[in-house]
Amino acid sequence: MARYLLPREIHLWYSEVFLAMWLLWISLLLGSFSSLAWASFPDEGLTAPSALLMDADTGQVFYQRGPDLPLPPASTTKVLTAIVVLENKKLTDRLTVSKSATHVRGTRVRLRPGQVMSVHDLLYSLLLTSANDASLVLAEGVAGSVARFAEMMTLKARDIGATNSHFTNPHGLTEPGHYSTARDMALIFNYAMSNPDFREIIQTQTRSVSISAVKGRRVRYITVRNHNRLLGRFDGATGGKTGYTYAARKCFVGGAYRDGVSLIVSLLGSRNLWGDSRRLLEYGFQNYAILRVAPVLSAPPSSSLSGKDEAKTGANGHVLQIASFRERERAEALTEKLLEMGFQVSVEEATHQDNGDITYRVRVGPFSQLPQAQEAAREIEQRSGFKALILPAAAEEESS
Repeated sequence: MARYLLPREIHLWYSEVFLAMWLLWISLLLGSFSSLAWASFPDEGLTAPSALLMDADTGQVFYQRGPDLPLPPASTTKVLTAIVVLENKKLTDRLTVSKSATHVRGTRVRLRPGQVMSVHDLLYSLLLTSANDASLVLAEGVAGSVARFAEMMTLKARDIGATNSHFTNPHGLTEPGHYSTARDMALIFNYAMSNPDFREIIQTQTRSVSISAVKGRRVRYITVRNHNRLLGRFDGATGGKTGYTYAARKCFVGGAYRDGVSLIVSLLGSRNLWGDSRRLLEYGFQNYAILRVAPVLSAPPSSSLSGKDEAKTGANGHVLQIASFRERERAEALTEKLLEMGFQVSVEEATHQDNGDITYRVRVGPFSQLPQAQEAAREIEQRSGFKALILPAAAEEESS
């Protein structure tokens, strides 16, 4: 016998059908949003193996490639240096240049022992022209030594939420144990931009700073210029910090603001820094409404290098710097452990530029392809607890 639905049952049936259709429509809509986002995805041609695009207001990540890959951050380090200084010194404080601060390599304002500068002018030198000597004067002035200041940097990074970074100096020249990630640098920069003094400095194009003479009252004035090529040339650019060494390649962390939207871009290891930065920021602004509801767009780090591009990194490929020890016995013990794991290991002697101490660096490799080095780094961290720093083989330090 046929059974007819009662009015209440008919109402429930229509409700269930309506709910199912509504859920289907939402899923299709989100799917179309995701498809639209992928259609304008900037991964093609992006040269940085580690990159991240983030909403500065919400912390939502819109794009990432190798965001937690430990890499040398070069002078983007100085963003954190500036924050530690600003939170521990007054801008009007005056610091004296030590002899050790004048021996640093790379970009400098050529300070001399005994000269005096204000913290304010040292920070302009640090963030605009990326002066390595200014960074050491600030570090020694705040903490008494570079080593102690580096500890303060790492602790501050942890407080900010940048837990995959470790810092050994205030300038960013490549050293064992000095590494960060695209994600961490974005978090650090976002935190720094909440400081009005940092914001004012980082948005300045040029500035005249004064250096007091060693003897007498004579004052020397020099002009420092911002290295950020987006500032004044990219619509909405709000500031940023560049970095470069041979090992780190080109690095940048910075932000831009348009129509109520504030974005942060972080790049490590780029070969086309300003092209990568513009592409990611424009992508974020143009697709902001979609990206707010679409899944995070992620690409594997290996996709950043084609076979042709990989050849440009040099015939020697990449090496992993695992650790650095003052005692040869500890280096040899780690070497034996890594050999048992099946890796090609070497120990290199290095002389510290400031005090002449000898350290023993344990390295693994070389690897002809970046993905191979990344996979080995992950395995070593899982099995030994040591976080590897990925470097080009035969890397020679240049300015930061």
